[in-house]
Amino acid sequence: MAISLNKNIFYFVYLSFCACLLSCNNRNADPSLTKKSHQDLYEPSELASTMRDMALDMEGLKLKVNTGSLTIEVIDKLISSHSTMSSDEPTEIKEIQPSFQLFSNIYIEQLEELKKNILKQGEISEQILLFNSALTTCVSCHREHCPGPISRIEKIKI
Repeated sequence: MAISLNKNIFYFVYLSFCACLLSCNNRNADPSLTKKSHQDLYEPSELASTMRDMALDMEGLKLKVNTGSLTIEVIDKLISSHSTMSSDEPTEIKEIQPSFQLFSNIYIEQLEELKKNILKQGEISEQILLFNSALTTCVSCHREHCPGPISRIEKIKI
């Protein structure tokens, strides 16, 4: 019985080794099947890139709003970089509804209101309200255009 068990283990190890060699050999047989060219890699559209940057910016802004350390310079930078969304090329042009421009304008106006609040040294609670309002605009827009990021946006709210 011990010989039979050793024989079975030997065959198992031998077959595993052969299978490994064959799979390694097949991977190297045709590099075009396993290696993606630079063209095959996903490149997000301008709008998708801007939206990802906006989400990261708003996540960073959340802490500044919460601690009262938000500055006009930070808001100006956001307004400048986020305002391109209305002219950025989308992934699918047919998915952009006429309301997109309206939502885009409202969002930028809300950032302007947040800036005014900082200028007049408004209460942190007002800044939080304005911050959350901007995010609500984002959610409303995404309900019409691209619902995927809604849960991420909702998590940014204070």
